[in-house]
Parts: sequence; C-alpha cells; structure tokens
Amino acid sequence: MSVPTAALRKARENAGINQGEMAKRLGVSSNSVISRLEKTEVTDRSMAERYLKAIGTEDSLAMLDFYSRDWKVSKRPDFRHPNRDVLWAAEQALQDLEAFEAADEFDQLLTAPLIFTRETLLATADYVGRIDHALAWIGAVGIGKTTALSHLTNLVYPDSAGRPRAIFPTSGGRTTTSEVVVRAAPAFSVTVEPKGEDEVRLLVREFVDAVADGKGGISTELERAIRSMADLPKRKDSSDPKALLDPVKELLDGASGAREDVVHAIVTRMRLEQRTETQMFMSENNTSGLQWLSSVVTDINFGRHPRVSIPDRVIVFLPKSAIRKSPYDLTIIDTKGIHGTTDRPDLQALTADSRALSILCCAFNDAPGQEPLSILKGLKEMGSDALDRQRVALLVLPRGDEAIRVIDDLGEPVESVEEGYAYRSRQIQDSLKAANLPPVPVIFFNVADEGAGVVWQEISQQVDQIRQRQLERLERFTGLAAELRTNADAHRIQQARVTLAKEAIAIANDYEVIPGSVSVAQKRLLQELKASHPSSIAAAALRNGSWYNLDVHHMVGTGVRADANLRTSELVARIKGRLDGLQNQFASTPEAVALVETLAEDLSDWHQEFLVRAQSIGRNTFKPYLDNDVEFWADLRKRYGQGAGYRDDIVAKVDKWFEGSALNPARSKVDARLADAWKELMLSKLVEITTLEEEAAG
Repeated sequence: MSVPTAALRKARENAGINQGEMAKRLGVSSNSVISRLEKTEVTDRSMAERYLKAIGTEDSLAMLDFYSRDWKVSKRPDFRHPNRDVLWAAEQALQDLEAFEAADEFDQLLTAPLIFTRETLLATADYVGRIDHALAWIGAVGIGKTTALSHLTNLVYPDSAGRPRAIFPTSGGRTTTSEVVVRAAPAFSVTVEPKGEDEVRLLVREFVDAVADGKGGISTELERAIRSMADLPKRKDSSDPKALLDPVKELLDGASGAREDVVHAIVTRMRLEQRTETQMFMSENNTSGLQWLSSVVTDINFGRHPRVSIPDRVIVFLPKSAIRKSPYDLTIIDTKGIHGTTDRPDLQALTADSRALSILCCAFNDAPGQEPLSILKGLKEMGSDALDRQRVALLVLPRGDEAIRVIDDLGEPVESVEEGYAYRSRQIQDSLKAANLPPVPVIFFNVADEGAGVVWQEISQQVDQIRQRQLERLERFTGLAAELRTNADAHRIQQARVTLAKEAIAIANDYEVIPGSVSVAQKRLLQELKASHPSSIAAAALRNGSWYNLDVHHMVGTGVRADANLRTSELVARIKGRLDGLQNQFASTPEAVALVETLAEDLSDWHQEFLVRAQSIGRNTFKPYLDNDVEFWADLRKRYGQGAGYRDDIVAKVDKWFEGSALNPARSKVDARLADAWKELMLSKLVEITTLEEEAAG
C-alpha cells in the first residue's frame, strides 16, 4: 500500500493538527521532518499507517482502511470520491469473477455471460470513477447569466465598498465577447484562443459597412472590442451633448467612401502583428488571484489588452479552492450569450455531453423564456437524450421583489418569496406541458438575496442525478456478479441466450428498412432564418453559411437529424417492446434478464449514435452543394440592404434552392447513408452482442 501524501496532509489539517504536534505524535525530532514528508508524492505503507493512526480521528482511520484495500482490476479512486464504497463493491465483484473463472469447476457455458458482466462493470465503474463534470451556463444576452454563475461558483472578490463583485465583466447585457471556460489548476493563469486574422478582417469589414450604411453590423461587444483595439471610440460632441461623434465615420468621409481603404486603416491600427500572446500567468507579487484574473479577463474582453487579439474562447485556470466547494472536479462554461438562433453547434455539443449539466437561464417574469423553450423543443425534435437523462435544468433569475409580486389563483399577491417561486414553478411546468415537453428541474436564484450556497447545493444535486443512472447500473451488475457465481444454472442461461440470439436476428430482419423522409432537411434552417436578425443572416451569407451565430451547414444537419428521429423512433419503441417481452419470459434467469435490460439501455445509446451520425450525414452531404454554388450566396448577399421584407425573401430563396431538382442526388445519398447507418449502428450491434459462438450455440 502506498498513500498519496496530499491525502495524509488533508487528514492532518482536518483534525486541526499542525506539523509540530504531528512530529510529537510520531516521535520525530522536528516539524521539518513532517514538512519534508508532506512534500513527497506518495508515502509507503508503514509510514502511512503510523501517520494515520497517530492522527487517530474517524476520518484518518477510514482513510487507513480505504488505502489498505487491494485494488487489482479497476482503478482505485481518491479517498474523497463521493461513491468510493460503491466502486469498492464493484472491484470486489470483479475480483470474485476472476477467481470464479479460474476455478477448476467453472462451466465454459458461463464464459459469455461472465465476460458481459465484467465488461459492463468495468465500463460503468470508469464512468462513476471519474468525477469531472461541466456546468454550461446558457442564456440570452442581458439575462444576468454571467453574474449568476459568478456568485454561485463564488468567483467574486470584494469591491472598494466591500460588496462581492464578479471576476468576469458584467453589465446590462452585450458585454461578453467570447465563451469563457473556467478550469481547476495549481495556479492562476489565462489562455486565449484568438480569432484568425482573416476572421478579424471580415468583422472589421462588416463593422465598416454598418457605419457606412447606418444599420445592421456586428454585435455590440465585438464592435466595442474593435474600437478599443484600434483606438477609435466614439466621443462626445461639444456642440450637442446628446450626440456622439464617430471617428470611423470621419475615416469614411476622408476616404471618400472607399470602404476597403478604411478597413485596411482600422486593421492596421489594431496592430494584430503585436497581438500574438495567448498565455498569461499571475506574478508572485500579486496578492489577489481573483482580482488579477478579473483585470486580465476584462481587458481581453474589451480589447484593452495590448498583446491579445479578439478572443474566440478564453480559458481561466485557478486553484480548486477558489471555486465554491463541490465533490466533483467542475469545469465552468460561460457560453456566448444567445442573440437570435438557439441552434448553435457549441450549445448542441454541450447538451450532448454525457458529463455536462446545461443550465438554461431565463428571467423570472417570462420564465421559461423564449430561448430556453426553443432549446428544449430542439432537443426533443432531434431525439436528444439530454431531457430523459436530466442533463438540462432551468435557472430562473428573479430581480428585486419580482417573486413577491406574483398573483395567486385568487388574484391576490403571494405572502412569501417561496410561495411566489412555487406558483411560478407550476406555471413553467404548465408551459412545458403545453409545448409537449417533459418536466425539467427548475431552480430559482436572486443574486441580491445572498442565497448562493443553498442554490449551489441544488445544482450539485442535478449533477448527482446525471450520475444516478450509472450508479444504479453499477450496483445492479455488482449484484449480478454475485448471482452468477452462486446461483448460476449454466444450461438455463445458455438456453435463454439462444432464444435471445434468435429474436435479435428476427428483429434485424423485421426492422431492416426505415420509413421514407417525413421532414425536409431545410426545415430547421428556415425556422431559424425567420427568427434571426438580418445582420446575422447577412454575416452568414458573407461567409458562405459558416457563421457561429447562424451556421447553415449545422442547421441542415440538424434538420436531417430531426427527420431521422421521426423516421426511426417508432421502430426503436417496437424493438424495446419485444425486448420487454423477453424479460417476462426469462424472469427466472437473472443473468438473462440483466442482459435484456442492458440491451434496452444500450439501444437508446445506439440510437443517439445513429442520430449524431444522421446529423453528420446531412451536414456533409449538402455542404459541397452549398459551397460550390457561388451564385446562390452572391444572390443572398445582394439582397441585404435592398428594402423591407429581407428575411421573408431570404427564406423563400433558401427554400427554393433546397427544393430544386439539382439536389435530388443529395437527397438520395442521405437516404442511402441513413439506411446504412441504421443497419450498422442499431441492427448489426444488436445481432453481434447476442450472437453465440458456434460451439456454444450447439
């Protein structure tokens, strides 16, 4: 046995024992001996045992027992792991299975169910053993998302008046230039993933066009960063205190309207050749790490840092102790605020992450809010498992006395904040039900009420729920391993497996063909175009469909995925129904029942893989047609700024293009590739897992 020395030090500190006292308890000459010991990485068995027994607390003795256990098959977790006892039970089950298989009396007919049980235990223990999770904060601009996450995670420092201030720049909205990611690390530092020079030039070009035309343009936060980097802020007009003078307009006037000349001048003023720094580390002279982070991130966000370009993503590293306490290793993701479309690749990647909790933020008075509702509808249309597996929660952000001003069923004001929350929570669930959506967890947080600790516990419980399915599976298979060793009837199990193999082949034959398309590929794209800001549509057209806030290729993929979900969900339900029927048939054979239950669970996972593949098929099949049609994009770009009805005209043009006969080969390819993916990822896997070796089948 060897014990991480950091764990020993933690046990000493938790017991309130200093190094001098520890030296006396161990009978060593001075506390310098303890200091040198605690600077090593691991401690050998005899010293660790002496050390922990000398501490003598319940915690230290539990640690001694934990590290005395012999882990041979799975990976030993840290002592502080929240599920260490469940993982130890799984490890014991794995060791018992090894001994069972090695015994002389082992029946070879049990090899397949034993391998199945062992592999499932190992895979599930791997998921549970990891304690890394992500909290992704998603919401519209100006909703208070960044302020809320800063207070909930305790990423605040006192301002000059002693009030807690978020380390990230916050205001009334349109503040954050890029996504910000917070990760634990030994020291404070910042890493910047900058936008490429070509993209920066495109942004400047759109900015100049907007000033010249007097409308549209890039987002407020990007414009602010460009103006700051180029030292071109608007200034007060001495002759009119209500007006502002724009130096960019003056540049245009001086260049006689030659926009490219002005673009070149602004890019030159930005000094991009000097803005190449991507990593910053806190000096040892800094007294406050959080205050240093705040200063650096704020300067980067507003374009004030002289050595950093416009960021695409900012990654903040800080000690775990700086974040509010959690049993998990958390990554905090402050996504770019939603302004227009909710169908963004970055948001979809987060809701698909099996280890991430997506926190959809909304205002109190209009909860659940337009943007969260759109995201939830999109998840259902795509067949995402994020809702079923509770990877999405709604964070409602009341301000002031909004909660106490709620009206009850009799038309009277509620009597308490809690009652106001209860009424609003019920109204939210009614709204979800009316939209044909399942219930989602609802959490309320008023920054002014200073209840961050309690709300943080609610969020932590949602992470617990994400893990619960895997925990239950681990405990189920730990019990199954014992059942296999003690009560296994090899021939009965084998007969059940023969029956299951035959049924799997029958299922593959019966559901080999998926129905034809029921929803056009461009459906989601058209929906988003109708709701998008004209400047976002123009930005996407300028980039041939590749714009972070309106990615045409991504949305076409989403449309194909939604269609694939409509075409196959009923087939998946029928297959699960047939597997449920087998469970009743195998009721007296726990090993066979477990196999069928696991197949039903895996079927959902396979369907997710199929739907992800469907999205990729849609994106990649239509992309060459979109990329190569120069006239199509030129026609869309030409329409911008030509009068009213812009969005309606763009929608009509896009729909007409997708309905054209030139795309018939693409539609045929999509159908063929979906059919292949269905067989590969669903039916073939079902048959493969249940297939018996020839000798075993005989």
